[in-house]
Amino acid sequence: MATRKKIYYPDSQIEKNLFTKGKEFMYIDDWKEYVGYYHRYSTGEVFTEREWNPLKSKKLVQYRERSDSYFKYLDLKKYVVLGGDKKEVLGANMFWRYSAPKAVKRVPSKTELKNGFMTRYFVVKLNEQNRVCYEVGESESKTFKTKNTGINQYLYDLIEIPWKIDGPEHDVYQDNVLKYPGVIDTNLRIVDRFSKKFPILKQILSNPREHSKYDR
Repeated sequence: MATRKKIYYPDSQIEKNLFTKGKEFMYIDDWKEYVGYYHRYSTGEVFTEREWNPLKSKKLVQYRERSDSYFKYLDLKKYVVLGGDKKEVLGANMFWRYSAPKAVKRVPSKTELKNGFMTRYFVVKLNEQNRVCYEVGESESKTFKTKNTGINQYLYDLIEIPWKIDGPEHDVYQDNVLKYPGVIDTNLRIVDRFSKKFPILKQILSNPREHSKYDR
């Protein structure tokens, strides 16, 4: 039977009726991928079912694609079963739990298209800042600085970049005053600002028209 860190959680600390299509969570009991409804607590705990069911809810952990031998190693070295409940043997910093960031090709959402701006997320490897930099998804960016899971903050830095995707192609001035910021000029200014700390961004973000209607 799965157990939670606390006996009681107010509704303000629970996200209910969430759904995953897969590649997001796995059962901690047998390391099998989970597809279906789940709920999440402010403590970071994730369980199956739309909301807590002491008889049906099963504990979930972040999905990882690894070999069977890898998970057997985890069971032997990192977990213990107490009272039928599988628990992690906690340590200081369990670097083996971090996962390598996954590069993505972002597509603006309907809301971002409506707003004319999108937020893009990039990771830069701290010891190879001029060589290793790529874009990651919003959901993965949220794992940054989460202890012992997701993006390893000891190896990577995360950069959040606002990106203009709608408006005039170039800046529009009236009486020498900027009236309408242009897509190209705005994004060039953004890249210039962020590349002062991370020069590699000028190579990665070399197309200021990207994701806009002018990118043909």
